[in-house]
Amino acid sequence: MGRQSDARNRLLVAAADLFRDRGFTAIGVAEICLVADVNKGSFYHFFASKRVLLLEVIESSWDETGMLATWETTPPVPPVEQLRQFLQELFAVHYADKESHGSVRGSLLSNISHEIAASDTEITEKLTELFNRQTSAFEVLLTAALNRGEVSVGNPRGTAEALVGCLHGLIMLAKVKNDLSVLPQSEAEIFRLAGVIQQWV
Repeated sequence: MGRQSDARNRLLVAAADLFRDRGFTAIGVAEICLVADVNKGSFYHFFASKRVLLLEVIESSWDETGMLATWETTPPVPPVEQLRQFLQELFAVHYADKESHGSVRGSLLSNISHEIAASDTEITEKLTELFNRQTSAFEVLLTAALNRGEVSVGNPRGTAEALVGCLHGLIMLAKVKNDLSVLPQSEAEIFRLAGVIQQWV
């Protein structure tokens, strides 16, 4: 088929959408190729298997807002305001996705984690690595906020891990209820969990 130059990217985009919507096991290579408008031979030119494709898809999906990757290298300033912006951006991503697909589909990382659990060691290790990257990014933010007196936390790493778990849990709850209002309604509780001092709220 045509447009060979962007065939690989189309496969990644199609797979990310299908895996997020219906899971990994329910989707076959033929359907991914159909949605991507790429022939099956080309698929195996780019990816050795559907599993290899999944690993790359989740690698590219760990940071839905693009802000966490920035925090990994540059501590956010001012931290609490950056946390507020992150939450707004994250909520906007999921509202936009619901608008275009008609329902709340949740986070790809969480969805795949719930589906695959510990059944595939390599995928589980990749998911763990990506959740750890999310945690490390929040740890950078919380450490910066702690140094500026904007938060009060005894263990930035532990608090960061709790924040990651809280956010994924809220998004999963929104998916179950098909109601994204639980996200903005929980913003004050997220700030409390992050140890934000009242004057910075």
